[in-house]
Amino acid sequence: KITIYELNLTGKLLRRQAYSVPGFAFIHDFAITPNYCIFFQNPVTYNPFPFLLGYRGAGECVAYQPEQPTRIIVIPRKQNTEEVKILETQSGFIFHHANAFEEDGKIYVDSICYESLSAVDVGSDFREVDMNTNAPGQLWRFTLNLTDKTVGSKLLEERCCEFPIINPNHVGNPYRYLFIGAADRPTGNAPLQGILKIDMETKTQQFWSAAPKGFVNEPMFVPRPNAEREDDGWVLTLVYDASHHRSDLVILDGCDLTSGPVARLHLKHHIPYGLHGSWSGELLGVGLKV
Repeated sequence: KITIYELNLTGKLLRRQAYSVPGFAFIHDFAITPNYCIFFQNPVTYNPFPFLLGYRGAGECVAYQPEQPTRIIVIPRKQNTEEVKILETQSGFIFHHANAFEEDGKIYVDSICYESLSAVDVGSDFREVDMNTNAPGQLWRFTLNLTDKTVGSKLLEERCCEFPIINPNHVGNPYRYLFIGAADRPTGNAPLQGILKIDMETKTQQFWSAAPKGFVNEPMFVPRPNAEREDDGWVLTLVYDASHHRSDLVILDGCDLTSGPVARLHLKHHIPYGLHGSWSGELLGVGLKV
């Protein structure tokens, strides 16, 4: 079951709705537009018995089904305005969406898509894993036509990439600039070692690399106050410096990644890899002091 909660900026609940999803729903992320919530239901099954008996971890019980389509569940944000629609597209696996927006009567969803759900064998040495045996994550655009329930798809970026971010002021609306963690080389599968900026209008790109010994985490975009340009702000990312076994907080100019960091904060230790982060312009937490 998918349960959607919408809250205002003060934390007051505005809407709550639930929708039952047939089958197993491995949904890590979803996208929004002014009128819809969009969920991609990956084609996987889950057998919990090996996990319950202690033979396997929970993640090992998820099986990818390449013969099944990916299902796209489009739920109206305002209840009782129109029906929930389910569309289908070719098989693939999605963890993260970059953004979604409505234009010309259609919904566009930009996502990182994999050909399949890749896995590394438990107990294997990651230093000996051949990355090219697993399909890379790549940026795709899905075009949803709710009238005839068709889905179009287009590859936007071939380079291996993950953890997309945009200016938060443009979430759910048409946007121009995308920032994303990316591999150092333009083809094949490899660890994320740089930050890629894509101009969706001109198709031009900027790329900053921390290779060969730097490995990036998810970038965060912090808009400059009162900025007029969509990309006017700072891109923050934690970078693991393998040469010194520590992490750096790297700050890049959103308008010009190629000039390199405007600041690099060296930490005295390393921070283990995480999935996601966020930026706050003020200190959060009870009893914390600067």
